[in-house]
Amino acid sequence: MGALAQAGRDYRAHRPISLLGGRLTVTLPEGARAEARGQSLMGVAATEQAETRVLLDLDGERLVLLASELFRVVQGDLRPAIAAVAQTWQLPAGQRLVPLDTAAETVAYGYFPLDSLRRAVPIADAFVRTADAAVVRVQLFVSPNAADDREGLTELATRVLGTLDRGERTLAAGAGERVLTSLDGEKILTLAAPEGWVAYQEPGLSFVVLRLFRLTPLGGPFASLTLYRGSAPSLVHERFPADAVTRSGGRLLGLPTDWIHVHTGIGGTSAVHMREALVEDGSGQFVHALAETDDPAFEPEIDALLGSIVRAG
Repeated sequence: MGALAQAGRDYRAHRPISLLGGRLTVTLPEGARAEARGQSLMGVAATEQAETRVLLDLDGERLVLLASELFRVVQGDLRPAIAAVAQTWQLPAGQRLVPLDTAAETVAYGYFPLDSLRRAVPIADAFVRTADAAVVRVQLFVSPNAADDREGLTELATRVLGTLDRGERTLAAGAGERVLTSLDGEKILTLAAPEGWVAYQEPGLSFVVLRLFRLTPLGGPFASLTLYRGSAPSLVHERFPADAVTRSGGRLLGLPTDWIHVHTGIGGTSAVHMREALVEDGSGQFVHALAETDDPAFEPEIDALLGSIVRAG
C-alpha cells in the first residue's frame, strides 16, 4: 500500500489552504503546500485569481491539486450541467467516470481504471459552485508510483474534496474600470467593462498581460479579451493560413492601425471570431489587443471594450 493511499484510508486533515485568492478553501494532511507552476522565460506567472496548485509529498509519492477559475456559471441544478460537460471528455479506451460522494454544491468523478502511463495520473475531477453561481474546477493527480491502489486513492480524493468550502472572495463582474499596471504597479492602461466581465493580470519577466473573461453559462458560448504591453508581442493571426485572415481599418489607443480578423470553424459546429491589433506605445513598447468569441451576440460588448482602451492618467 502506498503512502498516499494510506493517507486516504487514515485521513488526517491539518489546516485549511486558500484556493484562488480566497474563492475556496481545502484542508489536506500535514505537509501540503501551495506552489505555483514554474514561469518560463517568455511566459507569465500564474496568478492566484485564476489558478492554485497545491502539492503533498509523502514517501516519494506526490499528490497535486489544481484549482482553476472557469469564469462560467450554473444557475440551475448543478449535477446535470456538470454531467453534460463530462460526457464530452475524450477518455482513454476502457476508462470510465465514477461519481464520487460530495456535498450539494460539488460534483466530482473518479477515474476507473487509473491511467498509470500518464506522467501525472488523474484520480478525480470536481466542479464546485461558489456563492456567486460561478463554477471552479478542482483536479487531483498523483505521481505514477502512487497509482497502484485505486481504492485508497479514491478514498483520498473523496476526503480531500469533502473538505472544500466556499471562501469570502466573489468575482468582480460589475460594470466599471479595469486597469493594466506595470511590473512596479504603475497604471498603464484602463478600459471600461460592461456588466459581466471579470479581469485579472498576469506578469511576465518584462511584460504584463490583462485578461478579461465574460461570465457565461457552463457549456455555452465564450468571449474574452487579452491586453498585452511589452517589447515582444506575438501576433496570433500568423499561425493561420492567409485565406483565413482579413483586415479592416481601425484604431487602438486612438492610433490608426489594422484590425486583423480570423474566423475559425466556419461550416462546423462553431465559428470563432478572433480579432487583434497592435500599436507602438513608445520606448520600444507595444500594446497588443486580442479578442475572441464564438457568439456574435457578444460582439457589441467587445466593441465597447476595445473602443474604451486609453492610457492611464
